Amino acid sequence: METTHHHHLELHKLSRLSKVKPQTKLLGIFLIILSIAFFSMNNLKLFMIHICCVVYLLFISKISFKTYLKRLSIDIPFVLFAIFLPFISKGNGKITGEYFGLRIYETGLIEMRNLIFKITLCVTLAIILTATTSTIELIYGMQKLKISPLLISIFSFAIRYIDVFIDELKRVKISMKSRGYSEKGLKNLQPIAFASGAMLIRGYERGERVYNSMISRGFNGYLELDDREYKNSNMIYLFGILCLLTTIYDQVIL
Repeated sequence: METTHHHHLELHKLSRLSKVKPQTKLLGIFLIILSIAFFSMNNLKLFMIHICCVVYLLFISKISFKTYLKRLSIDIPFVLFAIFLPFISKGNGKITGEYFGLRIYETGLIEMRNLIFKITLCVTLAIILTATTSTIELIYGMQKLKISPLLISIFSFAIRYIDVFIDELKRVKISMKSRGYSEKGLKNLQPIAFASGAMLIRGYERGERVYNSMISRGFNGYLELDDREYKNSNMIYLFGILCLLTTIYDQVIL
């Protein structure tokens, strides 16, 4: 099965990473994310290995700085949550300062630093993967890694209908503006509620039609993809193994 569909996050630009096997990118990036998640952050000099690996992958992905910052905004909720940690996470109870009657705890500051570093690096890796790999390549890579066909099907349809939802949302916004809708004022919240309900119903009906159509065509839950040729590169594997060994050294030896 071949498709020309591309998800909204893909950059459609050639880079060294776009030519690498998708299963290599998936496994390598997964190893790096796993190592970042379990790193204790007690040794920041050792953590620089993770940072350098991520920065290098970002560099060779050829993502523009503006695009990167725009997509990095997805971690804003985590950053906002982290900002409150110095005030609520007491830990050992050691206070480093007090401003406007609010105590700042040392444990909270450390947890804030750790969370911001880890979330930013993990989101960056996700940006790199989605910017250099199409949806169909991600599915192909997951099949090569022997991931459950059911999970692959769920993932592929989720990605596909994110795009459908975005396109539908754009059409609804254009339709509302053509009818004189203004986003200012609380009175205009009612049309948004009606539009949201209509999109939900339309999405459900579309899903039912697609499901019945696929069943009638003999869909058995498995997406068959043709074999593809990619450039052999073990660089991401090596980065993943290096980061994982660094985390093991940090957790076991130090």
